[in-house]
Amino acid sequence: MATRNTFFNYTSHWFLDSTTPLSEFFDQTTYFVHAGTSPASYYEQIAIATLIAIFGIWSTFGNLVTILAIALHRGMRTKCNLFILSLALSDLISGVVASPLWLYRRTWGFYDWEWGEFLCKLFWFTDESTSYSTALHIASFAVWRLIGVKWPLRFEAMKRKKLAIWLLTLWLVSIIFGGFVFSYFYEVAKKGAQEVSSSWPMCSIRLSNNGVAEHRIYYTFSQITFLWFPLFVLFVSSLLLVKELYFTEVAKSATRRKKEKKIAFQLALISTSFLIGYIPMSSYVMWTTRVAHKDPLFDYWFHVGAYFCLRFSECLNPVMYNLASTKMREASKDVLWTLRSVVHAVNLQIKFTNNTKCKLSRFVGVLRHRHVNCRSNAFLVRF
Repeated sequence: MATRNTFFNYTSHWFLDSTTPLSEFFDQTTYFVHAGTSPASYYEQIAIATLIAIFGIWSTFGNLVTILAIALHRGMRTKCNLFILSLALSDLISGVVASPLWLYRRTWGFYDWEWGEFLCKLFWFTDESTSYSTALHIASFAVWRLIGVKWPLRFEAMKRKKLAIWLLTLWLVSIIFGGFVFSYFYEVAKKGAQEVSSSWPMCSIRLSNNGVAEHRIYYTFSQITFLWFPLFVLFVSSLLLVKELYFTEVAKSATRRKKEKKIAFQLALISTSFLIGYIPMSSYVMWTTRVAHKDPLFDYWFHVGAYFCLRFSECLNPVMYNLASTKMREASKDVLWTLRSVVHAVNLQIKFTNNTKCKLSRFVGVLRHRHVNCRSNAFLVRF
């Protein structure tokens, strides 16, 4: 009962006024920096590391297979698959770069960040850039799917070059407003200077020069612009797509209708994965930067749970791509078989006898008009 009341006390301060003084924002009790410590116990840190490793391997492998399936198969290089390729690239970068840095930041580097200021800022740069990129891609993908259903001729007439320019623009906007701007707000606190919040790691929002208040203002603006507005676009586009598919009577072939329903199914799967990952994390940041007098353990596990949802959504995306498209499944199978063949060939350790080496060297020597003496220790001809 006490835990439930504590939770409601926290959530009642969700929309705390942004003018709250920093002296009230932080708990009166702050921690000194203790090397090698974290709010999580040793075994809890091991469990967190294990789950993040599983998510990281799953996400990296799945998104890499998706990228190869689209890049290596000419028939997969459609305009819609360019969106999926770009989304998979975003998830791949996040899984390879951001996940290991987050793991260190939230476990062994919580009170003892020893990886330098650059890697601290690199984590936030990568994490925010890929998050913004994903949100903008999802909204654009919904609009793109709506155009393909409602105005198919206009959709077919649009060139891939224009789409590629649009995707590059989305990445550029995400890098500037998500990566560069957000990395400005974060820094590594000094050891032993009691500059670390009782709830946050060393690599966090800078506390000096009114950093928390500035971050709160910009985060509110950026969330409205780059998360809630794309969600609104996604919602409206989905409603219009459903209306066009099920409530508009237009003469279409059975094959066309089946294809359009697959389009709606694909959009629904990708959107669901996006909501699973980004709504919890956005909720955490809004909560932790507005609620005064937080319980450090509650704050810690709230963030860990939200981040698990984010990584899990990145693992779901490749699955969603394949569930929604038969061609994607076939291309992915082809990539997997190719990778299997490569791994099998590498694992085969063929040991040539000296006689076999000599015969091979003689053959190469004849091609190069050289005489090969098999009795010599250096009888192999270099290729």
